[in-house]
Amino acid sequence: MSVSIIGPGALGTLFAARIAKSGTPVQLIGRNQQALDSINAGGITFEVDGEIDTIGVRACSIEQADTTDLCIFFTKAQDLMTAAKSVVRHMPSAHLVTMQNGLGHGQRLSAIVRAPSMVTHGVTMVPADLRGVGNVETHGQAKSWLGPFVQEGLSYTTEVVDLLCSAGFLVELTNEPDVRIWNKACFNVAMNGLCALVDGSPGLLEEFADGKQLAHEIADEVIRVGLAEGVRVSADDVHGLIDMACANHTYHKPSMVQDLQQSRLTEIDALNGFVSERAKQHGLLVPKTTMIYRLVKLRERSPEFWVSQ
Repeated sequence: MSVSIIGPGALGTLFAARIAKSGTPVQLIGRNQQALDSINAGGITFEVDGEIDTIGVRACSIEQADTTDLCIFFTKAQDLMTAAKSVVRHMPSAHLVTMQNGLGHGQRLSAIVRAPSMVTHGVTMVPADLRGVGNVETHGQAKSWLGPFVQEGLSYTTEVVDLLCSAGFLVELTNEPDVRIWNKACFNVAMNGLCALVDGSPGLLEEFADGKQLAHEIADEVIRVGLAEGVRVSADDVHGLIDMACANHTYHKPSMVQDLQQSRLTEIDALNGFVSERAKQHGLLVPKTTMIYRLVKLRERSPEFWVSQ
């Protein structure tokens, strides 16, 4: 099976490197030609629990890409459909996998492929920090979950899981990917915007107990929305993830923190924004979730405000 990784951010870079290291043909697809040239010249340097390795990986634009059997998306949530439509035009027979933060990605992808069985969706808890172009670090053994968007895609999804496990990732095949996706979304809605607004990390929330308590309170709001959507969200799992991250990911910068520090737009629409809209449909109040959403949207506009003076 040949693989395209879409998005040369932290997770995309890490997955491309480890898949290449396992011997599977892989290409990393992005838009920044300077970054692609850098990866082609120097490969990817990746650190896993203190062990450093470098591996050559082909990096290219979608127009330059070879056709592959499998495409795994690690773009920002807001960039998914633009990237996916380009991929489908270039590789109409490729199986698509989404592991990004956010909700509803599997449904969106299934609407643009020839058959819903060509889509696998899920989540990953793998932490990754991009130190520079083609230089990424991860630590600890974190799980990922994947499942077919429709049952007809089970056999191919099983192959995808086997491929990622052979690359050193801890991936579990699940018949309830929606549960895992909502569990992760509850965690992200609770943690990412909060950490971004205080320019902090899970460790900051651990050190100052009011921060972690606020994260748990936000999670409770999101869990109620997930249950109203008919998804068997596990409150114990969500709150356990928050406690685990606060205790163990002391200085990890969530992607939303990095986005705001670099004056980029965030994935807040696919997280807090999505949950706030679904809450309205169910007649539920999610005041903390909505407040975080509104504050992050305002914070996104700060750089252009100061530049305009």
